[in-house]
Amino acid sequence: MTVVPAEGAPGGEVFVPLDTGADTFQARIIGRSRLAITAIYWLAWLLFSRRTVAGTSIQRELEALGIGALRLVMSSALLLGLIAIFQVAYQLKGYGAEALSISAIAWFGARELAPVAVALLVVARSAASIAGELASMRTNAEIDALRAMGLDPVKYLVAPKLAALVIALPALTILADGLFTLGGWIGSSVFLGFGTSFFAEQYRLAFQLRDLIIGLVKSILFAFIIALVASDEGINVENRVAAIGEAATRAVVLAVLGVLAADTVVNAVFYFIPSFV
Repeated sequence: MTVVPAEGAPGGEVFVPLDTGADTFQARIIGRSRLAITAIYWLAWLLFSRRTVAGTSIQRELEALGIGALRLVMSSALLLGLIAIFQVAYQLKGYGAEALSISAIAWFGARELAPVAVALLVVARSAASIAGELASMRTNAEIDALRAMGLDPVKYLVAPKLAALVIALPALTILADGLFTLGGWIGSSVFLGFGTSFFAEQYRLAFQLRDLIIGLVKSILFAFIIALVASDEGINVENRVAAIGEAATRAVVLAVLGVLAADTVVNAVFYFIPSFV
């Protein structure tokens, strides 16, 4: 693993892409952890910096990673709301409790489906793009050029993407919650025959603010996973053109697994330690 100086970074140094022959599992874990620490350091700098360049870089990434995903998230959340109300109502139909499907989607959408669905949609849309962009810069020696000028690539390439996702994913999750609810209302009113007032009352009784907070906390965690995994795969790519596509594929696969693994851990904590709920 190579160490180069970095301007203002913790400890004055940053661990850069792993050498091809030393790409062991343990080395990747260590390298990814160091990348995470450095990226979080520069994330704090970006969020509190008053420099125009910091705001401009975050705004540019927000437009690409956040606003660019609006149509995909909106249409998917609405359809997921319809699917959820149909599936839950179908399972409860045999017990004569179809009305409980409204209560089920109220908390399940906010806690689970909306944050996970948004994260997976962003992974499908942006993880490959992030990894491909950084891998292309790596193979074209652009990242090496930044280091030669004494600039930290993590600060200028990774931290703005991380900041954008930390802002965009919670915002998209809130939007998905609303459209998921709208889809559930359409399904319950148009197809299941429940009135709007009945839907609103059942939803109000089941939904709690902590459900929304848990979903937003998950979305922030997912944002870190997506940004760091995709960036690490791009920066640590081998110096050959064919490796760009491989890095993009690995970024999507590992980000999906990371999101699902993190969601499993969070749900297990809530299940086995009820006080966290």
